[in-house]
Amino acid sequence: MMTRTALLATFIAMPLTAVSAIVLPTLAIAEPGHDGKWSVEIVTEKGWCDAYRWDIGVAGGRVVAVGAPGAIANGGIDPKGRVSVQLARGSDVMSVTGAIVAKTGSGAWVLPNRSCAGRWRAEKLA
Repeated sequence: MMTRTALLATFIAMPLTAVSAIVLPTLAIAEPGHDGKWSVEIVTEKGWCDAYRWDIGVAGGRVVAVGAPGAIANGGIDPKGRVSVQLARGSDVMSVTGAIVAKTGSGAWVLPNRSCAGRWRAEKLA
């Protein structure tokens, strides 16, 4: 059995691939300035989930693949920089909201079935 730390690390590092329409409807295409590679830091403020940092890619305003099989991501960044993404793997569904301005972003996340929540920060790498 995986520890909470390993399970969360696996969940957060999962691929951010848009594989299923069951999570969120497609968002409007974002401004090209949001596309590229982003470094995202997850900080837990409630619950026993760990802090984590990973890189994601955005193309056409949508989150694109970066990792583990079996995970589903849907959503992205709208033309005004609003972030709305849901990540799903098994029974875990993490909701991520916030905003991107220029080359930085921040917001909140919640993973209800694990009773975890917190904030995230992002910086555009390329």
